[in-house]
Amino acid sequence: MSTAPPSRKLGNIALVVIALGAVAAAAVVSRRFLAARPTAVQLSSGMALAPAPAVRAREREEATFQVASANGTVEVQRAGQWIAIKDGDTLTRNDVVRTAPGARAVLRLSAGTEIELRERVEIGLDRLASGATVDLRRGKVVAHVSGTEGLEITSRDTKTANEGPAHFVVLSDERGRVSVAALSGKAKFTAGGKALTVPEGTESSAEAGAAPRDPERIPEEVLLDVVWPAGEQRHAAETTEISGRAAPSSVVSINGTRTPVGADGHFTATVTLRTGKNPVAVEAEDLGGRTRQASGTVVRRPPPPALKPETTDLWKK
Repeated sequence: MSTAPPSRKLGNIALVVIALGAVAAAAVVSRRFLAARPTAVQLSSGMALAPAPAVRAREREEATFQVASANGTVEVQRAGQWIAIKDGDTLTRNDVVRTAPGARAVLRLSAGTEIELRERVEIGLDRLASGATVDLRRGKVVAHVSGTEGLEITSRDTKTANEGPAHFVVLSDERGRVSVAALSGKAKFTAGGKALTVPEGTESSAEAGAAPRDPERIPEEVLLDVVWPAGEQRHAAETTEISGRAAPSSVVSINGTRTPVGADGHFTATVTLRTGKNPVAVEAEDLGGRTRQASGTVVRRPPPPALKPETTDLWKK
C-alpha cells in the first residue's frame, strides 16, 4: 500500500485548517449581524421572529402615559413643535404636554394610576422603575393612585409623592407657590429642605424656596368674599377694580380671566367698562375642585348730552 508524499499531507492539512477558519468566521459574522438587528427577522415561510426581550423591555420603558381623554386643545411638544393629541394616543418619556384655557385631559399610567390635567397646565413626563415622575411647570394636576405604584410630581424645587393608595392635588401658581392637598390617603410633600406628610383631608403650601407650612384641614366651604365698586361709575371711568379674598391656594377667575391670589388670599383685578351695564362674574376654585361664584353689575353712565349753542340777535334784545 502506497503512502502520499509529505508535501501532499501538509497541503491537505492546510486546506482543512482554512475551511474550519472560514466556517468560524462565518459564524461570528452571522452572530454579529443578528445581534445588531432589533426588529423582527423575516423567515422564508413569511413568519417573523418576535423581538428580543431586551427590545420589548426598552419599548415598555419608553412608553409612559396613555391619553385616556382629551377635551379641548391638548398638545404635546416633539421636535420643537406642538402637536394636538387625542384619546388613545401614547406618550413617551421626555414628552411635554399642555392644555389650553378651558381644556382638560386625563393621562393613564396603568389601571390604577392616572393624573388629570386642568386648564392652562404644562407638564413634562418621565418614567421611573417604580412608577412615574411628572414635572409640573404650571397649573393644577389631580393624581389618582389606587395600587402600590409610585407617582412623584415635581414642581419648582418641590416634590410630592403618594404614600400608598392616594388621591391628591398639586397646584403651581403664577407667584411660584406650590400647594398640595390630600383628598384621600396621604402624600409626602418636600420643599425647602423639609419633608412632611399631608394626611387625608388636609392641605399645605410652600412659597418659592421656603419650607412647607404645617398641614391644615381643608375648609368645609369655598372661601370667596368680593368687594364691589360703586354700582354706578362716571362716564369717564373706562375701568374699575374688583377685589376680594379667597383661600391662598384657590384659583380665581374674573369674567373668565385668571387673577393671581396673594399669599394672604387677597386678589385685585382691573375690569374694562363699556357704557351701560357691565356684568361681572367672579369664581373661586379650591384645591379639591369645588367652586363658588359671585356676580354683580357695574354701570357706566352715558356721556352727558351735547350742548347746542343757541344763535340769537343780541341787537334785538
